[in-house]
Amino acid sequence: MSAEVVHLYEANFRDPVAVLRRIADAIEDGDYGAVATVGVVVLGDRMEVFGGGMDAEDASIALLLHSGFLRMSRAIEEHGR
Repeated sequence: MSAEVVHLYEANFRDPVAVLRRIADAIEDGDYGAVATVGVVVLGDRMEVFGGGMDAEDASIALLLHSGFLRMSRAIEEHGR
């Protein structure tokens, strides 16, 4: 008797390093289109906020992160409808 091994997850989303590598690979593969700017919030011993890319000045990264917050909030709000 044999059993088939089924992988439920392609990556461990509880491992921040693995997640960041997977996102970087997806950007390189073109999965998100032409990526010009990224914003990252890291919470370790203290919180750090990073931006990279063509529009990586503070105001652009703040707007990018706030837009992400609004998108997540809207999805949560609309979930029960």
